[in-house]
Amino acid sequence: MFSRRTLLVGTPVVAALAVAAGCARHVGTVLDVTTFGARGDGATDDSLAIQAAVGALRSRDTLHFPPGTYRFAQLHPPGTAAIVLTGVSDVAIEFDPGAELWMDNLDPVTHTGTSHGVLINGPAARISLRHVSVRWTAGAKRSLGDGIRVMGCPVFGEAPPAGWSGPRTPVNDVVVSDCAVRASPQAGVIMLGVSDITVTGLRVDASGADGLHFNACRWARIDDVRAVNTGDDGLALVTYFAERFTFDDAARTFSFPALTNWSNADFVVTNVSVVGGRANGVRIAGAHRVTVGGLSVAAVRSGSAVMVDSAEPGTDVGWDYVASRAVRIDDVAATNCDNGIHLLARPGLSGDGRFTAFDVRVDEAKLDGCGNWSVLAESLTDRRATGLHMTNCAVSSTSTTGGNGGVGIANADAIALQDVSIQHVEPVVVFSAVNAGRLEVDRLSVTITRPDQPVDPAPPCVSVDDSDGVVADMDLGWSAAPDSWSAVRLSAIGRCGDVLRDEPITTTRLEFTAVEGDPACS
Repeated sequence: MFSRRTLLVGTPVVAALAVAAGCARHVGTVLDVTTFGARGDGATDDSLAIQAAVGALRSRDTLHFPPGTYRFAQLHPPGTAAIVLTGVSDVAIEFDPGAELWMDNLDPVTHTGTSHGVLINGPAARISLRHVSVRWTAGAKRSLGDGIRVMGCPVFGEAPPAGWSGPRTPVNDVVVSDCAVRASPQAGVIMLGVSDITVTGLRVDASGADGLHFNACRWARIDDVRAVNTGDDGLALVTYFAERFTFDDAARTFSFPALTNWSNADFVVTNVSVVGGRANGVRIAGAHRVTVGGLSVAAVRSGSAVMVDSAEPGTDVGWDYVASRAVRIDDVAATNCDNGIHLLARPGLSGDGRFTAFDVRVDEAKLDGCGNWSVLAESLTDRRATGLHMTNCAVSSTSTTGGNGGVGIANADAIALQDVSIQHVEPVVVFSAVNAGRLEVDRLSVTITRPDQPVDPAPPCVSVDDSDGVVADMDLGWSAAPDSWSAVRLSAIGRCGDVLRDEPITTTRLEFTAVEGDPACS
């Protein structure tokens, strides 16, 4: 499933060796910014001194920042960044502990950013960023200004992407180790058209957009990333869709007509922590061959801990992307999020399977306190989404709104769930299937912990509508349940009306079949 290069960076030991190799290969001159006039006192504008040091960089050199606060106050600097590397390979940028680049160049009227912190433009290879710390002046509106931005061009097919005017080469072999970005107007770190990537020990706090974002990249090893209160997703692997290989110059993004080896392909992601934020913990869209392990997401109240989605042109969501495939997520914990794990298809009218045929496997998920859904697999039309397989999923919730913090399947086909346990304080619907085909649930355990009976009659905890499939082993428990409580509701709609069946509390196998309309009733 993975290329040789992905496997080579697939363990923390090898990742550590990659960082060490980054240190060893840059053995040329160390250019200390203070020797070019930088003061690092937090008051002096060090813009010109930093630019002079960057201008002196040559292959195998290291740009070095001793301890201090280096104020960069130049508005709209040349190259749109405080530190710009263009067409330079085999270089390193290294900050000592206690060194910080302070971006004090917001527009004084609009409070918008006027540059990035660090910008690397291809063609370039073997770039190391070590302990780089970038902070913006407080109060920036979401606007221009990524902490670290790496920009290359993926090589796909015979022709360059439509709309691209730069060198047709990616940026290769980038190491970002123990770096930090705070209060950036846009993303913390973003990479586009980059190959052979190692990111370890990254911290992003209060970015205006995503914490760590990838578009049209390949062969990456991401480990030990923490994103706090980002303006968008904590970690985003997003590659867009267009009918031909395209570069959108205004948005600065690449799009492909299908999944490719540049669709954020062959990523190994481990030990990611996301706290807060205005969107999702992790967003995966238009990605190919991605493994995620050791993911912790807390207090994401406007999105999902993990969102895997697609959008066909014409669905009016602003961006288009095909369904991701060969996605493996192991050991995920979501706490007090709006949604836990969300697989979402937005197909159009074409019936094009590129936008509904996912391949996502999740193992060992612990989802606590989700306010809407803990697990939701859905299509927004009657064109069903496919391709979610979950094992060992434990849900705990108290919510009585939205999806009650439960598990939902809607307009989906061939969804397979193994060993799902749900504990809920209230007797509410915690497992729902609507227009689900070939649903397979190996074991479903539901425990209601409320010690008494509510005033109003309690609804079933399992509801199945217009679906077919089987729950091989179902264990439902509520010690305070009245004798009249039906724990399972089955319904199907034919052209002659509703067919309903309520089942009492039981431990059993549950099979269900959608009822077809009787032609005689038409």
